[in-house]
Amino acid sequence: MIPAPLGTATGRAAWRVAAALVAIVVALAGCAAPAQRNVTALPALGHPPRVVLMPLDVELRQLTAGGTEQPQAEWTDVAQRHIVAAFAAEAADRGLALVSYAPERGSEVDRERGRELIRLHRVVSESVLVHHYTRGMALPAKQGRFDWSLGPGAAAIARSQDADYALFLVLRDSYATSGRYAVIAARMLLLARLPLGVPAGAQVGYASLVDLSTGNIVWFNLLSRGSGNLRTAEAARETVRALLADLPR
Repeated sequence: MIPAPLGTATGRAAWRVAAALVAIVVALAGCAAPAQRNVTALPALGHPPRVVLMPLDVELRQLTAGGTEQPQAEWTDVAQRHIVAAFAAEAADRGLALVSYAPERGSEVDRERGRELIRLHRVVSESVLVHHYTRGMALPAKQGRFDWSLGPGAAAIARSQDADYALFLVLRDSYATSGRYAVIAARMLLLARLPLGVPAGAQVGYASLVDLSTGNIVWFNLLSRGSGNLRTAEAARETVRALLADLPR
């Protein structure tokens, strides 16, 4: 089963603002953003860690000549299928047992708690983006530590999904139209007079791993680049590899 995309219009707008901010900061930093973690390896459980892939928050858009981003539902549906397949392949390579989130499983209380935790994760993740990836925004009380949690209530997902960890993914991808490339070409000809570049699209998102026994976010990785393509299986696999490159084993 393919996890359904989540997010209200307000939630998605908030993510776009945070993502745009982080993308700018990372670009100005001139270096890759490191993954954040509070474990170097997953503890031995006596069985392959069961990881539930939470509902995907993925959206693909087309970037017009004028710079407007238009949502593309068909592209997004295709991308979701490719991403799920890529995660399954990566999990198999890493010795993980990957299962898809089934919102109908568990008690009524656990189902409601699961929905709350998905919303909470989005809010906490936005704080991670701001305070760990934005220069000058680190929280003094953290003293450089990566210390974020959804709380012990995360056990509701462990119970309902029979899982040890939860893997979250938020991803936005935009692609330029031929008209947009024409604008870029024209701007390049006038570069001496107009030094500002014209973006041709970007791939921005993050993945995080939550230990369901504690609720702690044990690993978080940001992807922010001007390349990538989620519309083909091979390219989507490359994106997932990039997201999971530093995932603890």
